[in-house]
Amino acid sequence: MAQEFHLKLITQRAAGGDPIIRERHLPGPELTIGRATDSDILLTDLSIDLHHAKVRFAGPGRVTLESISGVPFELNGRSTQRVDFNVTGDNVAAFGDYRLAFSPGEDGGAVIVVTREEHEHHPSPSIFSLKAKVLGRRNMAWVLGIGIFLTCLLVPLLGSVWLSHVQIHPDQQWSSGPLSKSHAFLENDCKSCHTNAFVAVRDEACLSCHKAGADPAADAKVLARSKDGGSPFEPRLVADHAPHADLSRATPLPDGLAPKIGTLVQRAFNHPTDRCASCHLEHTKPGKAAPAVDADPKAPLADKPTLVVVQDCESCHSKLKSRLTKTQLIDTPDWGRHPAFRPLIMTSAGGPKPTFQRLELKGAPQERNGLIFPHKMHLDPMGGVARQAIGLGKANGYGAALECASCHRRDAAGAGFKPIEMERDCAACHSLAFTRDAAGQLRNLPHGELQKVVDTLAGRSLDGAGGSDRARPGMIRPTAFAATGASAYRATFSKGGACFDCHSITWAGDTVQMAPVKLTQRYMPRGAFDHGVPEHGGPGQAKDGGYKCADCHKAETSERTTDVLIPDLAKCANCHGKTEAQTKAADDADCTTCHSFHAPGKATPPAGHPPLETLRWSQAVARKGAGD
Repeated sequence: MAQEFHLKLITQRAAGGDPIIRERHLPGPELTIGRATDSDILLTDLSIDLHHAKVRFAGPGRVTLESISGVPFELNGRSTQRVDFNVTGDNVAAFGDYRLAFSPGEDGGAVIVVTREEHEHHPSPSIFSLKAKVLGRRNMAWVLGIGIFLTCLLVPLLGSVWLSHVQIHPDQQWSSGPLSKSHAFLENDCKSCHTNAFVAVRDEACLSCHKAGADPAADAKVLARSKDGGSPFEPRLVADHAPHADLSRATPLPDGLAPKIGTLVQRAFNHPTDRCASCHLEHTKPGKAAPAVDADPKAPLADKPTLVVVQDCESCHSKLKSRLTKTQLIDTPDWGRHPAFRPLIMTSAGGPKPTFQRLELKGAPQERNGLIFPHKMHLDPMGGVARQAIGLGKANGYGAALECASCHRRDAAGAGFKPIEMERDCAACHSLAFTRDAAGQLRNLPHGELQKVVDTLAGRSLDGAGGSDRARPGMIRPTAFAATGASAYRATFSKGGACFDCHSITWAGDTVQMAPVKLTQRYMPRGAFDHGVPEHGGPGQAKDGGYKCADCHKAETSERTTDVLIPDLAKCANCHGKTEAQTKAADDADCTTCHSFHAPGKATPPAGHPPLETLRWSQAVARKGAGD
C-alpha cells in the first residue's frame, strides 16, 4: 500500500464540552501547509503565510518538513526552516497558534493531529481588530482619509485656481514615481498623456506618438509630431495586433470568480484592462537595489516603461475560434500543436492586383508569378548555364558556376534579400541588346514595361553588324529575321527572342500578351524568419552546424518557377522544438521568437536592444542617410 497521511483536525467547542474531531486521508507523498484555501492542511491564523510550508515522506516512518515561504516554524520548541525527523509520536511542529503532532500510521504512513491553542489574550485579534484605543482605529481611518483628501486634492485644486504660487504641486501629489528615460521629456506635461481628469490614459494618447501605418507619409507625420513635442529619441512605431474589437472579444477573462468580476467592473466604468498602459507601466517605483552615491534621486528609473505581461499568446490563441467564430486563424494552444505553414501563394499575377491564397505546403501548391525560371538548370554545376556563367561572369565579379548568392543578394539589414532585378541579376547572361547605334554601341531594350519595349521596336531596323562577341540567351541577331520593325517586334517575343525564354507570352493575332511578373518577397507575412541569424545559414552565413540554402530550399531539383521553395514547420522543429534532445536555444524559443505582438511580421526585439541612446534623432537621421 502506498504511503499516505491521515489527518485529524481537533476543534474546541466555544461553549465547552467534547471537542469536534474531523478525519480524512490525504494520499502522499507531499502535503502543503498554509492559510490559502487550496492548502492540504488549512491553518487560518493570520500570522501564517498563504503557502507556508510542505511536508513529504523521506522514507519509511520518516518525513521532511520544510518552509516554502522563507518564514521559519518551530519543531519541539526550536525555530527552523527545514528538518527531517522520524514519526515517533513525540515530534510537534508549531505554526502560529496551531500545533501539528506526528505519529506513525499504517503501512509506513503518518498521522498528523492538528490542534489550536486558545489564549486569554490572543495576539492576532488585537493586531487586526478595530477595537477602540484612544481615538479608535475606525475613527482614525476617517480622520486620516479626510486629511489626505484635503491636503492632496482639495487644497491643491483650490490653490491652483485662487493662488498664483501653490506650494503643493497637485500632479506630484499623485505621481507614484518618475517617468522612464524615454518619456522623461514629458515630466512637466501631464496632459500629453492624461488628457482627461480622473480618466485612465487612453490608447489614443499613446498612438499619437507611436502609431505605425501602411502609409510612409503618415508615419513621417507621427515622427515629426514626436520631434516637435521635444522627444530626444525616435519613438518606436507600433501597429495594432488586430482590430481592437476583435482583441477585446478574443481575450479571455482571468481565472477565478473575483478577478472576472473585477475585470467586468473595470470595463463597465471605462477602465479597460487591454489598454497600452495596462502592459506598459509608467511612474514605476524604485527597485530594492540601492542607488549610486552620486545618483540623482529624481533621475528616470529605466530606459523604457515597465512591461507587464497581462495575457500571453496561448491564453488567447488556444481557444480563439470559440470567441472569434469568423477568424481564419487556427487554434494554437502550444508549440507542439502549431499548425502547418500555410504560405501566402500568388494564384494569379494578372488584373489590377495579384490574387493570393493561403495554401498548405503538403499539397505542393503552384505559384503563378508570370516568370519562367527553372532553378535546376541554373544551379547545375555541370550544365551549360554554369559554363556560360564561368565565362561571362568574370566581368561581373564571380566567374564561377551560379549559386544562390549569385542572384539573391542580402538587404541592408541582413535579415532578408533585395528584390530580384533583371539588369543587375540576370543581364550578365540574358542580353537585352537589340541593335547598335551610329557609334557602334549596343542598345538595350527597356525592361519592366511591355509597352515601352513595343514602342522601342516599332519602326526600327536592325544593324547588319549587330550582335555581341558572344551569343547569349535572348540576344537578337540580324540573321534571325528581316531588318524591319515588324520582324523585330515578332522575333523579340517569339522562341529564341529576348523576352520569350523568361516570360509567359501568348499571341492574339499580331498582338503580343505577356503575363505580368510579381515575385513574392514574403511567403509568411506574419512570420519573422531572419536569414541574418548565423544558425539559419544562407548566402555567406552558413557556419559549422548552421544550415545552407539547399538544406531548406530544394532549388537544385526544381524544374518549374511555380514551385514554392520554402520548408514546412518540421524543418523549424529540428531546432525550435521542445524535446530534451534539442538544443538550449530551442528550449528558450517561444511565440515571440517569430511573432511580435505589435508587428506580427517581425520578431520581438531582444530585451534592452537596441540601446535607447542609439535612437536619438541625430543618430537616426545619420543611419537613414547612410541607407541603413
